[in-house]
Amino acid sequence: MRKAFTLIELLVVVVILTLVMAMTAPKGAKMLESFERSMQNTKERQKLSYERSDAFLQAKEKNIDILGFSYHISSKGVITQYEKSDDND
Repeated sequence: MRKAFTLIELLVVVVILTLVMAMTAPKGAKMLESFERSMQNTKERQKLSYERSDAFLQAKEKNIDILGFSYHISSKGVITQYEKSDDND
């Protein structure tokens, strides 16, 4: 009856674990990047929502730039979206 693993058996297990990690690590990195982008979008939407309610409560118009778009928020909380223009005319 054996009481221990041989060196070959341990090396095979280490190689298998290394291969599994090498195959799953890139997927994990992509998922993390996707999650970070999603969180950034959520934070920007929350910021827009906060500015909308603030404009409504103060009865003031506001302009805000988020994620490459400009938004005009009326004093009644109506949001109008338009693309930013990079023209310096």
